[in-house]
Amino acid sequence: MPTAPGTFKAPWAPKRTKQDRERSNDKERRKRHPWRGWYKLAAWKKIRARRLASDPLCVMCLAEGKTTAATVVDHIEPHRGNRDLFFSYANTQSLCEAHHNRDKQRIEANGETQSPSPRPKPEPNFHF
Repeated sequence: MPTAPGTFKAPWAPKRTKQDRERSNDKERRKRHPWRGWYKLAAWKKIRARRLASDPLCVMCLAEGKTTAATVVDHIEPHRGNRDLFFSYANTQSLCEAHHNRDKQRIEANGETQSPSPRPKPEPNFHF
């Protein structure tokens, strides 16, 4: 069976690298989700540092009886651009990268809500 011919690319045309494609994808994502820039703000960095200092272990691993260092601060309830929910310290939890990128994403994709993990001490609402 014949195959379709490949697209012609002039030899002098610049090649688009993987980095160029990722950069353009990031621009498009920033347009669709402007709140992604909030992760670079000092207020978020303080919340993240405080959460990891107070809960250095992954709460999902602890629930499974495992001990794993947390590297990601996750929003318990997805903020979906809600600034108050995004910057709410009480709405954050410490997770390992595996739980954040696998289990938490699956929970959110299925439209489920995750109940906050029990904490040893009550957390005050932390505002900046």
